[in-house]
Amino acid sequence: MTPTDTLDLEQAIRDNYRLWNEGRREELDLLFRRMGPAGFTIEYVGSAPVEGGAAMEAMWDQYGGKCTTEPLEVIVNGAEGAAFVANRLQTDDGIVTLPSLETYKISDGRLTVRYFHKTAH
Repeated sequence: MTPTDTLDLEQAIRDNYRLWNEGRREELDLLFRRMGPAGFTIEYVGSAPVEGGAAMEAMWDQYGGKCTTEPLEVIVNGAEGAAFVANRLQTDDGIVTLPSLETYKISDGRLTVRYFHKTAH
């Protein structure tokens, strides 16, 4: 039995957003390593996937403490999950809510995270 066999993926996805909002970066990194013990990637759909640690560092540097997340819906089927998220970004003009669809897939101990965000036209 592998660690992901006993992982409650829905709870892990929810914990991801909670830890982000609480600013608990080290625990967030541990959670992602538990979800993907063989490694993980993060992909902003439309761009190439990035190694998870580097992607998290860049995301934290850009949005940590400036953006909170609210998972409005989390659906999990087996080793795959999806979340509909309201990202609330603090700007000079106030808070802007940016919706996203975020998917999580665990296969052979690797976690693949994909973020679907609206892009400017």
